[in-house]
Amino acid sequence: MEKTVRAKLSVLAALLILSLTLSSTFHAATAAPGGKYFDHLVTIVMEKQDQDSVLSRGHYQSSLAANYSLATGYSGTDHPSEPNYCVMLGASTSGCADNGVCCNTGPNLIDRFESTGITWKAFAEDADGSGTCSFSPPRGGDHFPFLLYTSINNNAGRCANMLTTSSPRDPEFISSLSDPASAPSFIWLTPNDNDNSHDTSINTGDRYLARLVPGILASPVFKNTRAALFIVYDEGNDQACHSGGPDCVYASWSGPVVAKAFNSTKSYDHYPYVHTIEDNWGLQPLNSNDAKAAVMSEFFTGSSFFTGTGQWLILVILAAVVSAAVLIGWKIMPSKTTRRARRSPRKHASPSPVSSV
Repeated sequence: MEKTVRAKLSVLAALLILSLTLSSTFHAATAAPGGKYFDHLVTIVMEKQDQDSVLSRGHYQSSLAANYSLATGYSGTDHPSEPNYCVMLGASTSGCADNGVCCNTGPNLIDRFESTGITWKAFAEDADGSGTCSFSPPRGGDHFPFLLYTSINNNAGRCANMLTTSSPRDPEFISSLSDPASAPSFIWLTPNDNDNSHDTSINTGDRYLARLVPGILASPVFKNTRAALFIVYDEGNDQACHSGGPDCVYASWSGPVVAKAFNSTKSYDHYPYVHTIEDNWGLQPLNSNDAKAAVMSEFFTGSSFFTGTGQWLILVILAAVVSAAVLIGWKIMPSKTTRRARRSPRKHASPSPVSSV
């Protein structure tokens, strides 16, 4: 009997250890602030090509869009580059209406992120002064909007999140996706002017993305959390979108929470990108530009193992473990009535003496 109890206790202990392990795994995979559509967002901004040209000559980008999602009505918002980048971070071109003009003093997404605990990092290929307010990407703020806002470029704590990464494979950027528990919620990447197609060709940028993107999608963050990748061109060649918009550019969503083989014909631009981020994390709009913009919610439907269907699977397993533990505990420890009965066996009353007549 004693051996049986010990064996059952061992099984109970093993089940409890398993339960704690699953719980800690689930917690690690969802450590970042949760969002409505995604918990992690990676944004890569390419340069100055129209959508039709990218789809016809950028074979990898075309296949990525075919496998995941493409916004066929996505348009740049202005010319030249800088105002588009300014909009993607602050929903305004104020203070940065032309290349080399600085700075915007209005609110931006980083203000919203830090007030709600959302972590972020911004990478630029082959930049100098990594992690300091002397940060200097190859083209300065023209292609790196974090330098265009005074609340960022004069703040040492925020400048520490502006980091260089080594082209063409960007190992430092890829490393930021290696640990779901510590990965930033928002990650930005500005490629250099060779890799982003600005000074080269669509084919060059396409080869760059064909090397980089598979590593992103295979990273622990994209395998184990609700992550999304947005690849977009800042501006195009004034080719009108078939579904609206004056400057159609390539804009694709990919990742475990993104709809597959989906094309949207709705009209979007960089303002809906900002509003989608705000809506995802419940952030207050920056101004009327993003407040009235659409939200790109139609692109998000899926989830990874540790969230969505995976989360329910873990909860079912935990419920089974707890139920088994309770059942074993009930079997090991008899009820009070049973214990009392075992301690005090019932005494049979002596037969009454038979009186003689």
